[in-house]
Amino acid sequence: MKRLLSIVSLFAVIIIQAQEKIGFNKGEITIPIGKEILLKPEIKNNKIIGFEAVKEKDITGKIDFFDMLHHFKKDNIKDNSIELLFSEGQLMGAPIFVLNVIQKTGKKMNFKAKIRLKGSSSYQQTSITPAVSNSAHMEQWKDNIDSIILYDFELN
Repeated sequence: MKRLLSIVSLFAVIIIQAQEKIGFNKGEITIPIGKEILLKPEIKNNKIIGFEAVKEKDITGKIDFFDMLHHFKKDNIKDNSIELLFSEGQLMGAPIFVLNVIQKTGKKMNFKAKIRLKGSSSYQQTSITPAVSNSAHMEQWKDNIDSIILYDFELN
């Protein structure tokens, strides 16, 4: 019995840690660490109810927080696109985990997030500030995170 339980537990850990694909579920998106994605949202009554992935890219290595901000180019495009980057990074040499959001809806975007720490099977809610259109919105954590769920998107 112990052997069977050990095998099942091992497979559960492998499955949880092997999640490397971006997942969509109605108006919710799950992003594993080391991914960048460009989305075309489906909007109804100022709520995002679904997504279409336009482009996806793996991020290798750690990104520099200040370098990312320095290279951001503000524009006035309003094409309803949302770009998300979730990666390990560094801030003044210290390791961090970064979510970068660039959305071009012409409106402020509110949303919620849950993070899953490495080695854990459950997600916990985390605070997120609203993302202003056509700006680099960055969230950072010192926790060792392996994926994030973004949900309850609203534009106003």
